[in-house]
Amino acid sequence: MSTFGLMIDRIDDELDRGGTLTSQIEKAIKTAIAAYERRRFWFNEARSVTFNTVDGQEFYTGSDQSAIPTLLEIDRIKLTISGSDQIDLERVPYSELEHDSSSLTVDEGQPTSYAYYGQSLRLYPIPDAAYAVRVSGVSELATLSATTDTNAWMTDGEALIRCRAKRELLTHVIRDSESAREMAEAESAELRSMIQANNARSSTGRVCATEF
Repeated sequence: MSTFGLMIDRIDDELDRGGTLTSQIEKAIKTAIAAYERRRFWFNEARSVTFNTVDGQEFYTGSDQSAIPTLLEIDRIKLTISGSDQIDLERVPYSELEHDSSSLTVDEGQPTSYAYYGQSLRLYPIPDAAYAVRVSGVSELATLSATTDTNAWMTDGEALIRCRAKRELLTHVIRDSESAREMAEAESAELRSMIQANNARSSTGRVCATEF
């Protein structure tokens, strides 16, 4: 398993900088992650974002579930009514909820829809009880700060991030355009490899018939 510190050291070694660009390498790694974190891979998909609604509470933020502000793409939100009785909430424009949510008394009930706005979830109708909520989608991974920190970008996506970080350094810090182009090619090769691996994991292995 790789860590933030191990990646910094490896990039420093591969670029032969003798520890003179540590802070720039740290920034390049974070820039590389930012460039790819909105892409869907097997390791940044999750259905582990769960929380319980509160009677009369319309908005849910990081105070209710720390992962809510880090949601990058929402695939599905399921609401448990009781036991195994669940429904999918419908995603609607935030402006629609602004229009519909006019009275706290009238608008309370079992939620049927949601909007994501300002890094928070808004449910409608406003919950009238405690319901279990599960969010499936793509989320930001844990932030890297200490050298001992790690996340899937340091393991599953290690080669891709390392190549992109080196390209950032070669382009903007070292200013070696020829080496930067070579690293861009290496980055593209790693991305293709990851896309293939991702497709292999998500493929059903079945051929779907074409409708005519």
